[in-house]
Amino acid sequence: MKNKSCPIATARVDSALTKVYSIFTFSVITIFLFTPLKEIIFVSAFDFMIRVFLGIKYSPICRMIKFGLKVGNMPTHMVNAGPKKFAAKVGTLFTLIISAGVLLNMPTLSLIVGIVAFLAIGAEVFFNYCLACNIYSYFPDSWK
Repeated sequence: MKNKSCPIATARVDSALTKVYSIFTFSVITIFLFTPLKEIIFVSAFDFMIRVFLGIKYSPICRMIKFGLKVGNMPTHMVNAGPKKFAAKVGTLFTLIISAGVLLNMPTLSLIVGIVAFLAIGAEVFFNYCLACNIYSYFPDSWK
């Protein structure tokens, strides 16, 4: 059986930033699921792609969150970035699948993936349960 703890990595990320980003993403998914504003998912998918492919410093949403945390004089709490980066990749995949479902008029696909994302992100937002931390070590390094 593999070790379920998050492996130690040199890269660190502010947990306050990732928490607020989770709240933002949860809000977008909620709006997507419970209102007619289906296109809002494109905002999240676009930002996730920037975050994953170019880096967190280029993400417009992360930049706004960092500014808000700085203005609010919020303390930082640095944590292992590995599982958070993995979660961002999963978020990218989910939001891209949901977006594709919207663009291709496949509402059932978008709804199912949206509900899964809603539950996973909701666990993080409301219960501090990081699903990525619990499955991160089971994936090969090439996926991380």
